[in-house]
Amino acid sequence: MVVANEVRTVPADLGAEIRSLGKEDGRGRIAKGLRYQRILADVCRRGRPVTVVAHMCPPYLNLAAPLVKATGGRSMLWFTHPAESASLRRAERLADVIVTALPGSYPRSSAKVHPIGHSIDTDHFRPRPGPPADGTLRLVAVGRTAPTKHYPVVVRAVDRARGEGVDVRLRIIGPATKPAEQAHRREIADLITSLGLDPSVTLESDIDPALIPDHLAGAHGLVNAHAHGSADKVVFEAMACARPAIVSSKVFAGLLANDGPRLTFAEGDAADLAGRMVELSRTPAGAREAVGALLRSRVEAHHSLHHWADEIVRLATEAHAGPSSEPAPAP
Repeated sequence: MVVANEVRTVPADLGAEIRSLGKEDGRGRIAKGLRYQRILADVCRRGRPVTVVAHMCPPYLNLAAPLVKATGGRSMLWFTHPAESASLRRAERLADVIVTALPGSYPRSSAKVHPIGHSIDTDHFRPRPGPPADGTLRLVAVGRTAPTKHYPVVVRAVDRARGEGVDVRLRIIGPATKPAEQAHRREIADLITSLGLDPSVTLESDIDPALIPDHLAGAHGLVNAHAHGSADKVVFEAMACARPAIVSSKVFAGLLANDGPRLTFAEGDAADLAGRMVELSRTPAGAREAVGALLRSRVEAHHSLHHWADEIVRLATEAHAGPSSEPAPAP
C-alpha cells in the first residue's frame, strides 16, 4: 500500500493500493494526521506484520511507530538531507532501520543507518545524444531557487570561467514556490544582470519532472552547489543520463571519482567551481563521453530503482527477524 500526502493521478499499471491523506481536497495538517492513523489502524488489523517505510518525512514515522510496534510491525525511515531537527531525532529513536543514499547523506551518526544507494529509474533516465561539441560548454542546474542551492555561487563561477575565455552557457531550471524562494530568485536575476550574463545564464521556472531527462540531455553536464551532506537526487539522474555532474557535496566524492576531469569543488567557492568548468570544457568530447558512461554504470549497479527496492525488502526482512529497536508502548 502507498499512503501519499495527495493523489491526483495514478498509473493504471501501478499494481498497488493507493490511499490519499487529502491534501488535494484542502485537508489541514491535523485532519491528514488523523486520516493517516486511521489508515494505519486498518492495515494493522489485517493480521500480518506491517513494515512502514516513511519517505523523507520523520513526522509520519513518529505518528506510525507506536501503533506499528504495538502490533508487531517494524518501521523504517528513508532520509537523505543535511537538515537535522527534533522530529528527525525522535524518528531516529523510534525507527527500527534508517536508510539513506550514501555514507554521509544522513545528518546524524547512528548504528541504525544503512546507506543503500538511491532509487533512480534508469529506463527513464538513460543516455541520449547530447549537444554538439562546438566549443560552447552547456551546463544545467535543476531545483528550486532556494538559498540552500547556492545558485549565486554557480552564477559567479560562470562569470569567472567566461573571463578565462570559456563560452559557458548555464540554464537554471526550477520553481520558486515559497516567499523566500521567490525573493532569492529575484536576487539571482539581479546578479545575472549586474554581471552582464544575459543571455548566457537563464532562469527558467517550468520544471515538468517528465522532461528532466530532456533538460539533462541538452547539456554537457550538471552543476550542483548544494551544501555538504546533500545527496541531491538530480545528481544521480544526471549520472544515469551519462552526464558528468560537478558538485560541492562531499558525499559524492567517491562516486564521481574518475581518471578525467575533477568533478568536485569546495563548497561556496566560485573560483574553484570555475576551474572545474574550464577543465570540463577543455576535456575532449570522447573523454567526456567515457566519464559519462562510467558514471552511468555506477548508477545502474548501485543506485537503480530495482536495487533500492531489493535493499528495502532485505532490511525489512532482517528487521522482522530480530528484536524491535524499542519496546512497544502500552496500547
